[in-house]
Amino acid sequence: MPDENPDEKPAAERQSAGGAESSLAAQGENKSFVHGESMEIHSPDKPIHSKKEFLFHMFTVVLGILIALAMEGGVEWFHHRALVREARENILAEVRKNKETVDESVQEIHKQEADLSHIIDLMHKVESDRTAIKNQSMHFGVTMHDLYSTAWQTATNSGAVTYMKYDELIRYTDLYLTQQAFTSLQEQALNRMIEGGSLIEVTMKEDDMKKVPVEKFQAIAQEAYKEQIVEKALENISEALTKGYDDLLKQQ
Repeated sequence: MPDENPDEKPAAERQSAGGAESSLAAQGENKSFVHGESMEIHSPDKPIHSKKEFLFHMFTVVLGILIALAMEGGVEWFHHRALVREARENILAEVRKNKETVDESVQEIHKQEADLSHIIDLMHKVESDRTAIKNQSMHFGVTMHDLYSTAWQTATNSGAVTYMKYDELIRYTDLYLTQQAFTSLQEQALNRMIEGGSLIEVTMKEDDMKKVPVEKFQAIAQEAYKEQIVEKALENISEALTKGYDDLLKQQ
């Protein structure tokens, strides 16, 4: 008696296995992905027998996809608005703080300009009268002020600036670029102060002012004049910053 063929199975068993495979294939084919999340598209509950039923089913599927995409777009829109609102609030708080700093610096800048004018006038007098420097004080200094840009950098790194209106973005950009110029000028004033302060310190250590060459007094006056130019530029930028801060805060 020939052996039974192992590949042959009862018809019912083959039908059951085929149905399971078809079911698994249908589940794999009826899934699509949108932004990493699965979205199931179910097949009709009953066979489609007419073109009208087919078009109705397709319309239902397309409508569902459009509604899902619209909801996702709405969520992203609200997220972007919240991101911009938070960035704007942080920037305005930073601007208020920086404005207080600039307002304080203006008075100090005026004082430093007056001190430098005194040094220049005194050096001119000492060239002809060495006794003019007796008991005279010469303040050759500069005060450094920090202007913060943390909120602006955070808004840039988070992408919030890409959702801002163009006019608003331009105002912020111009303001923070002006702050950078203010910081750069402070560094220049510091370098001038180091040069001028060193000359004054060396000169004032001389026991007899009459032995000091005229060129040294001229060099001190020249360094004081250079720093005075930097301080004047700082004054102008401070005024521009104050106006920019005020204009920005009034619009909010």
